[in-house]
Amino acid sequence: MVKQCSQNKGIIITVICACLLLAAYSCYALLAHTVFAPRVIADEYLTAIAKGDYATATELGKPNLTTSRQILLSNRAAKSQSARISEPRVTSMTRESDGTYTIGISYELNRKTYDDSIVIARSGSQYLLFNKWTIIRPLLKQLTFNAPTAHDNFVVNDVHVSTHHAEITSYVDDSRTMAFTAYPGTYTVKADTGKYFNTNELTIHLNADGAPFDRYIEIKPNGELKTAIAQTLHNELNECATMKTLRKDGCPFGYTPIFLSGEEPTITNISWAMESYPTIDDLQLNGTYSTRYDGRVKRVFEAPDDFNKDIRRIWTDYETFSVDGTYTIDGDKIRLHMDSYGSYY
Repeated sequence: MVKQCSQNKGIIITVICACLLLAAYSCYALLAHTVFAPRVIADEYLTAIAKGDYATATELGKPNLTTSRQILLSNRAAKSQSARISEPRVTSMTRESDGTYTIGISYELNRKTYDDSIVIARSGSQYLLFNKWTIIRPLLKQLTFNAPTAHDNFVVNDVHVSTHHAEITSYVDDSRTMAFTAYPGTYTVKADTGKYFNTNELTIHLNADGAPFDRYIEIKPNGELKTAIAQTLHNELNECATMKTLRKDGCPFGYTPIFLSGEEPTITNISWAMESYPTIDDLQLNGTYSTRYDGRVKRVFEAPDDFNKDIRRIWTDYETFSVDGTYTIDGDKIRLHMDSYGSYY
């Protein structure tokens, strides 16, 4: 009787242990296919992008980019709900021969549905029992547009970026194509110009189809720049008009007298006076400018007479001139360089 009880007790313990092992395995299998499954990280990743939590998305799917190239992968670029993807979902999950998973996804953007995919791979273990998964091909796109080569700074969804953050893909004449890495979404792009230039604004829906390469940022000098350069030019010309010599480096007017005697006479009492200022005719984005040939300056000096060098007289004449040069902008301040010319009469 005692022996029978011992056998029954052993059977009961064995059954209980088997049940516990089965329960543990069932729990493990459930957790491995739910909490610690590749799909879980995919859902978390897509939800973060749709919420505009780009920081979390970038942490989950670390891009193989330098820090500067990740500038649009921050929450600052997720302007509003209407600018982000919506209704993201996992549509398929395929295990590849190398053990990675290709996760098919779909999302909506600008009232259209797009299909795409990400790739997830095992990257170790967690809690000793469960696989750890990492997104090795995140949902990243190339935000591409063209702009003049003479301009380096832009605003994308209120994020200030420069060519330092971009991949310069090609040059065509005086324009270049730039590509910025970004998540799918709607982006507004314009030049960061300040007060002296006007620019257009592009709206780019960045999705699985990519962005068109023919989007062009136009940047044009405005009336304020023309006025500021004209005023600065007047001040520079007034300064040139104070010179007590016949010419001076950096001044667009000057004089080299030629006397019939062929001798180098003594010239004294030299003075200049502005009669009219040249009109700004052309302003270029690359920092060059030019004027019409309508500047006029009065020139007075004392020198010997052409026919009698013992007689000194006052020589008075007028010179018409134009100005070419370069300009730079520092905040609101304009700095000019005027090319030296000088006339020979």
